[in-house]
Amino acid sequence: PKGMTLLASQTATGSGASSLAFDEAISATYPYYRIYIDSLTPTGNSTNFYCRFIQASGVITSSDYIHVVDGAYRRIDTDASGTTYNSGEGTFIRMNGDADLSNNDQYATNMIIDILNPLNTTTYKCIQWQSTASGSSTGNNYNTWSGSGWLKNTSALTGIQFYFSSGDVAVPTKMRMYGVTGT
Repeated sequence: PKGMTLLASQTATGSGASSLAFDEAISATYPYYRIYIDSLTPTGNSTNFYCRFIQASGVITSSDYIHVVDGAYRRIDTDASGTTYNSGEGTFIRMNGDADLSNNDQYATNMIIDILNPLNTTTYKCIQWQSTASGSSTGNNYNTWSGSGWLKNTSALTGIQFYFSSGDVAVPTKMRMYGVTGT
């Protein structure tokens, strides 16, 4: 798309990967970044999807992350209902709502993630996202989530890491990171 440049792509191959990351993908060339995740599926069932930021010193694992996820779900047999998840502070940003993710490829998660001003050294780091997924192994819950997460740290970012609470990132998960111009 106009104003966007593909910087890097990641694909889970073989039996999967413990995590997928875009390290050293952030530069002064772009003030904003967008990540598309296609067919995100864990190798294990009933798991959660997390991310952490990467800075020059490595992956940040401190307890300085905050996240909130809001959305709606639709059960096949009932009406849509709200679903909010907020765990306070922790060592990661949780990117799915209150429903765990399924390891069934038919119910894969798709996401759009924005990283805003990752090189700014005066504000906390933040991301925002939208996703669609099925929240159970039987496909009874169809979810849409939007969320945001912050790292209470003002150091510049060099990248972002994604992983599951247990198990690996399964094949055929694909991720693409774009730099977005400010105009």
